[in-house]
Amino acid sequence: MRPTYTVGACTDRGRRKIVNEDAYIFFPPEEGQRHFKGLLLALADGMGGRAGGDQASKIAVNTLLNVFYKDDSSDIAESLERAFTEAHKAVIEAGDKDVRVQGMATTLTAAVVVDNHLYHGHVGDSRAYIVEADAIRCITEDHSFVASLVKAGAISAEEARTHPQRNVITQAVGASEKLRIDLSRKPHRLENGSSVLLCCDGLYKDLRDEEILEAIRKTPDPQAACETLITMANERGGSDNITAVLVRIDRGQAPANSLLRVLDAR
Repeated sequence: MRPTYTVGACTDRGRRKIVNEDAYIFFPPEEGQRHFKGLLLALADGMGGRAGGDQASKIAVNTLLNVFYKDDSSDIAESLERAFTEAHKAVIEAGDKDVRVQGMATTLTAAVVVDNHLYHGHVGDSRAYIVEADAIRCITEDHSFVASLVKAGAISAEEARTHPQRNVITQAVGASEKLRIDLSRKPHRLENGSSVLLCCDGLYKDLRDEEILEAIRKTPDPQAACETLITMANERGGSDNITAVLVRIDRGQAPANSLLRVLDAR
């Protein structure tokens, strides 16, 4: 029996930002149909300190969506790689056409769920998690200065949370000519009842993984869980834009509220 996907999503500018530079998107299959490439979710966080971050994030997620589903390849990883490459080109070209936003850039993280398998692509420091009943696992590696320090053993993960250069990212869509894309060539297997979470740093820098797990565990409905996570991050200060996209994978009869929800970023 094929699984049912329940999707929730929520974004907020936070308490200290004037503009929301985050964007997200997902492809909702038409009722009764499934695209052979599965369900695509993507999240982008416009790069702070540069003009046009909000434009860059929207261009990135929309280009990714369009290119991914138009690509003829049956290889999910190959299609994701092409989609990321085209999103990168689109952000650069848009900046070159308007000097006011030249050099704009964004993170970009995407997940593709095909039945009970998950593929992901990633650039920047937004994250993708697999969430199960009693465990949460980040499947992306932050492209950031502090992440490189942690990896080298120079600082601890706890020290990275308050490091003065914790917002410096080393890879971004549109930032430079060359782009490093992290891709899962082999899929992750998803168990029944597990979830996939995409989120920006405005969420995970204020909430620890255990807190994210607990909120999702206690709130089975993905939309309500996303709203809870946003509220929690704002209660911790809301120092940045906050976005969460969550899909739950279930087998068996779908619950009454399991229709795919499509929400516009606000």
